[in-house]
Amino acid sequence: MRKTLTALSLAIALASGHAMADEAALAAIQGTGVQLTQEQADAIADATESEVASAIAAVVASLNGDVAAIQAVVNAAVSAVPAQAAAIAQAAAQAAPALASSISAAASAAAPEQAASIEGAVQAATESSTVNGDGGTTTVNTSTQPTGGSSSGSSASPS
Repeated sequence: MRKTLTALSLAIALASGHAMADEAALAAIQGTGVQLTQEQADAIADATESEVASAIAAVVASLNGDVAAIQAVVNAAVSAVPAQAAAIAQAAAQAAPALASSISAAASAAAPEQAASIEGAVQAATESSTVNGDGGTTTVNTSTQPTGGSSSGSSASPS
């Protein structure tokens, strides 16, 4: 009986930790003064720990390059869910690659002990994203090298 109660208590604690992290992230972002749509607020509140970064990235993308707002959102999210600092920074940088350095600075300020992993994650995000002509982002897989028989070099033939 005692083992069952302990296991049940642990399960409840783990489940409520997830809910508290999501609620903390939502409350922290709302505390910045950045206006979230109901859909964005619901996405953050309902996100699992692994989905928080994607939900934050959606908010970042909707801010249309507003540096101060993006920094505030990233800083608040990382402060609320520091275990996801690198993932949040990476997803935010993929959503707004032109602001990667500002995103990295905001995330690092919120979790200075994770600055190195944040820097690496943001760098990885910017290496795999480019801004296209219409202001959107295009993700390019940079982990594989193209194969083919053609060569772009030139060779001179002896004459």
